[in-house]
Amino acid sequence: MKEKWLPTIWIVMLLVVLVGVVPAGAAPEESGIVHIVQRGETLYSIARRYNVNVWTLARANGITNPNLIYVGQRIVVPSAQATGGTVHIVQRGETMLQIALRYGVDAWTIARANGITNLNYIYVGQRLVIPGVSAPRPAPAPQPAGPTTWPGPWSAEYFDNIALTDPPYVTREDEAINFNWNSGPPAGGMPVNAFSVRWTGTFPFDEGTYRFYARVDDGVRVYVDDELIINGWRDGGYRLYYKDVALSDDDHTIQVEYYDRIQVARICFWWKKVSGAAPTATPVPGATATPQPSAEAWLGEYFNNENLEGDAVFTERVPAIGFDWGTGSPSPEVWRDGFSARWTRKIHLKQDHYRFCARSDDGVRIWVDGTLVVDAWQASNGSENFCGVYWAKTGTYDVKVEYYEHGGNALIYMWWEPH
Repeated sequence: MKEKWLPTIWIVMLLVVLVGVVPAGAAPEESGIVHIVQRGETLYSIARRYNVNVWTLARANGITNPNLIYVGQRIVVPSAQATGGTVHIVQRGETMLQIALRYGVDAWTIARANGITNLNYIYVGQRLVIPGVSAPRPAPAPQPAGPTTWPGPWSAEYFDNIALTDPPYVTREDEAINFNWNSGPPAGGMPVNAFSVRWTGTFPFDEGTYRFYARVDDGVRVYVDDELIINGWRDGGYRLYYKDVALSDDDHTIQVEYYDRIQVARICFWWKKVSGAAPTATPVPGATATPQPSAEAWLGEYFNNENLEGDAVFTERVPAIGFDWGTGSPSPEVWRDGFSARWTRKIHLKQDHYRFCARSDDGVRIWVDGTLVVDAWQASNGSENFCGVYWAKTGTYDVKVEYYEHGGNALIYMWWEPH
């Protein structure tokens, strides 16, 4: 009798075991949005993009090892975490700081959500997830746009080095200085990085004041009749320089020098006549005159000491304070370590509380109309935001940012937003 029931007992035990088994690779329930894994992505970068904890993402997809995902895999992002954001498509001329101000979000919050470690490195057409925002704020006032027609032609000399060292690799005529080589070479056979170019042209001008513009990544110098008017001869992301110059009714020779060190290579150069405007005094390095702060850009002054002492060794105008010099310096005239800088401009604010912030390596201070709002004048590794709140009535305010670099890496980002 015992032997008769033995097979039945074994069958019942086997069924119990099978019912209790839960497949380890069970397909996730698609209750959120679905992300298709692209080449080079990791589960960590995907989690940052959607502002989700990586283990929440792993559990939702039955993943036991977050290092083991593959191209083409469907990753379900839980809807509770994936909602409450919007996607911004990067437009030509935009910076991360401008995008952050537009949406009222901290720039580093956007960077972390998209796996970005350097705020200077975004590109046209890039999809940026803006966490916690359902609709954009009104766009800020646009930067000066390029002209519908570009001045030219130019006699161009292309060099396979960054110092314009003869002989040129290629000489040719360029119709305009309006190039986005991205990561490609400027001419056949030339290197994609570490090259330089010199453009020269003579053009007729009516008497008046002209504003000369240069947008560039990396370095640029502009001469009018052999006088240096723009000196941005340093590494850096895409940025704008300009200078007003009074010219006589005559032919004038313009020379533009450019170099690219690494990554993207871009330059645009043009000018326009400024109706009834007096020249804006922007001193070249070594000059003693100090121009007034501009409502359109920051005036930057750099000193070869940590205490902003003496005369500036280099000055420039920049549209935003967002620099990551690494172990380099802002300009050949400025030391790599032990330097300081001051940026000033006027800004218009509506009545509200505003949060002024900076991230720096090393020290930073921010004044608004003479009130010290941020005081972090100490060594820092650039991993922390320093912020202060200022109450403003509707009007124009003087803003001053001071910075010093002691040693090692050098970076500073500064922004403000309604609080």
